[in-house]
Amino acid sequence: MIIETVELVSLPNAPAWQEKIYRAHLDTGDDVDLFQQLWDVPLAPESLVGLTVSQARERRKAKILAVATSR
Repeated sequence: MIIETVELVSLPNAPAWQEKIYRAHLDTGDDVDLFQQLWDVPLAPESLVGLTVSQARERRKAKILAVATSR
């Protein structure tokens, strides 16, 4: 399962901290909600295209750790 496109999607009635999520559209035709957007850890949706879901989650985790350790 490879990510073909990713978009930031607003969730209706979501709390402010979970206002938007990354929704991936896979090559299988399925949609998967990957994770919520973190304002202090910018991650371009297009940077996840071509990855698997687990690779996308690993990329986000690495980005979070990089931001956390650079402060």
